[in-house]
Amino acid sequence: MTVSVTPELLTTVRAALANGKVQRPGVDAQLREAFPGIVFSVCSDNDIPSRLKPVAEGDGFALYAINTSGHCAQLTSQLEGAGGLAIGLIDDED
Repeated sequence: MTVSVTPELLTTVRAALANGKVQRPGVDAQLREAFPGIVFSVCSDNDIPSRLKPVAEGDGFALYAINTSGHCAQLTSQLEGAGGLAIGLIDDED
């Protein structure tokens, strides 16, 4: 069964990461446990290509879709084919 990222999932994940919870150690593992079948990865927002627009944003983070429908996973600004989310942590000093 293929699980995909939906607008409803984005809303739920944004709420789960709100109020500084995005900074919790192992937050990606916690999300994978809460949403089986969805890929989650945490990185610095600086590591995301600037041409790529987030699919959602929150306080201290931006969410980018991970397209898992092809042979290789890739970051995208589209939810179509997305089976995961990259959580880009925004550093206030940037």
